[in-house]
Amino acid sequence: MKKRFLTILFLLSYLFLFPQNDSNTINIDDSEIALVFDKMTREKFYNSNNFSPIKNKYNYPASFVPEFSDSIIEARIKALDESSPFEYRYNEDVKKWINFYASKRYFIGRLVGLTKLYYPIFEQCLDKYDVPLEMKHLAIVESALNPTAKSRAGAGGLWQFMYKTGLLYDLNITSYVDDRFDPLKASDAAAHHMKDLYNIYHDWALVLAAYNAGPGSINRAIKRAGGETNYWKIKHLLPRETQAYVPAFIAASYVITYSDEHNFPVQRPQFLDWEIDTVSVSEKMSFNFFSNFVGVDEDELIFLNPQYIKKVIPGTSLNPCVIRLPRKYVMAFVEKEPIMYDSLKKIATADSALIAINSNDTKPNNTSSSANVTRPVYSGQKNYHIVAKGETLGGIASKYGTNVNNIRSWNNLSSSVIYPGQKLLVYGGKSTTSSSTPSKSTVNTNTKKTYYTVKQGDTLWKIASANGVTVDNIKKANGLKSDNLHVGQKLLIN
Repeated sequence: MKKRFLTILFLLSYLFLFPQNDSNTINIDDSEIALVFDKMTREKFYNSNNFSPIKNKYNYPASFVPEFSDSIIEARIKALDESSPFEYRYNEDVKKWINFYASKRYFIGRLVGLTKLYYPIFEQCLDKYDVPLEMKHLAIVESALNPTAKSRAGAGGLWQFMYKTGLLYDLNITSYVDDRFDPLKASDAAAHHMKDLYNIYHDWALVLAAYNAGPGSINRAIKRAGGETNYWKIKHLLPRETQAYVPAFIAASYVITYSDEHNFPVQRPQFLDWEIDTVSVSEKMSFNFFSNFVGVDEDELIFLNPQYIKKVIPGTSLNPCVIRLPRKYVMAFVEKEPIMYDSLKKIATADSALIAINSNDTKPNNTSSSANVTRPVYSGQKNYHIVAKGETLGGIASKYGTNVNNIRSWNNLSSSVIYPGQKLLVYGGKSTTSSSTPSKSTVNTNTKKTYYTVKQGDTLWKIASANGVTVDNIKKANGLKSDNLHVGQKLLIN
């Protein structure tokens, strides 16, 4: 009798230790994954106007919300399982996550659109390391496809790399660049990391669990389970968030794959993968400087290059920086690249000369120290100067008998970088930090007529900026009453 009692007690303890039902542990409302996902829905990244609707392939009305039985959803997930080395299964946990995602219809619609930009990058990297392509859906769970996402713990980017893990996979992290936010480099590192984890566990579900919780947590769970290496059998021994992680991944795979069937309002992002190209920049410059020369919108540069965290491209001839930009601007970059670099050299030369002048002008003397502080002086005639091609702040300062520091102060410029067409406030006459050069006014001595042929994507502002004139100049010279242009139109540039 005593032996029988001990046997029953052992069996009961076994049942408590290894629950047969693997779907009764998740409360989505308390899940960190759900909390982060909900927070993402409010991010500006997803709520901009840079999305446009895509028609549903079944032509469902926008207001139609299909409902499906468990048997249909289970059959679809079985189809996913049959086409992947990852073990897809349908249970109550997965059902909860599908319902959670499906309740965010508008947000999921935008995520589906973003897959058309990011999934080709993911698939390329996963294929390189022989990782199942379905692992691309993990970025939905990790970051909701936000390349600038950062967790409370400090993980960053589409794949949420921690600082040390990023360094382990050769992601460059400096004051100017954080490769965790680089879609291509971070995706390559994530695929490499998953392959390394698979070489340890030989189970793709455990790879996901280890990606979330770290190998230490997985190893402890396996040890407590007597060496068991099936995720579903050791799930209850894992951290709470990791218990939700794989079901959330399966649900994300489902809602993305069957987005048309569920009639999510899919929105196309501003760019698709094939519309993007790369160029190499071998001089240090700001996004604003690059944008003004090439003509690409600065916000587009920021969106496509989130790894440049200070909006500065720290390129050098020995270590050029790769920039992603819309393909249509590649030729503009090729044409303007030498002009950009030449302008940067002129700015550097002018700044060096100014530093030398100011250094001599502000040497200590018998007056109080406050008298030696260089201050902008608002004396002389008030002028508005339109920057012409090849001009530098140093050259403009000489024309007006002032100095670069004054011009920067008058115009709230953080650097000496200027661009053609920029309007600068300049006071003529002598200032406290300039020489006694009389104030001068600019005279355009170039009377040669120049014609410009309008190209796709051109605007009057872009044309004016590139040619060192104003929009009003162009409109007056060509008798234009509006800003509308058409491709092939010839414009007189005075």
